[in-house]
Amino acid sequence: MSSGAGRPRRADVDQAIARATLELLSESGFERLTIEAVAQRAGTGRPTVYRRFPSKAALVAGAVAGSLATANPTAPRSDDVNTDVRSLLTNLVAALDDTPLGTAVTELIGPAARDTNVADTLQAAIAERRELIRGLLERAGEEGRLRCADVEAGIDMLLGAIYFRHLITRQAMSPRFVGQIVDTVVQPRA
Repeated sequence: MSSGAGRPRRADVDQAIARATLELLSESGFERLTIEAVAQRAGTGRPTVYRRFPSKAALVAGAVAGSLATANPTAPRSDDVNTDVRSLLTNLVAALDDTPLGTAVTELIGPAARDTNVADTLQAAIAERRELIRGLLERAGEEGRLRCADVEAGIDMLLGAIYFRHLITRQAMSPRFVGQIVDTVVQPRA
């Protein structure tokens, strides 16, 4: 008797699809990205991609979310919340600078401004990452070390500074820079 569950997904295929999506998004932009091209580069068929992602927007969201999750699978948990926020943001900066994620995010900004589906896709992809930062900033608040009155504003200040440099000024984001922005939101340990 069959359980009807089918074959389990192969992690290597999921990874190949995500990698191909980010690479092609970086190379050709959202508008020219096709599921056919992703399947070809990933070494699989279109039905395999469609079984995982019902649309191009869902495919891109999955690839971006997966890349962000690889950079920070869980929130760091040391004895110093300031250090933990620095670690999380340093990993994000490295993913933006050293992987196709950075160019992929840049390629999504224009389409997101014109298409609410793409904007929603991008928001969904970063929602889980915001949740990691939220947990750390709530912990900072409990310890009396949060320097802003609102956790959401703190998240926006941290991510805003990083994405402003990444997308607009294209300035380098050194560990010193990350430390400076974290110190404005989370008081360093005395």
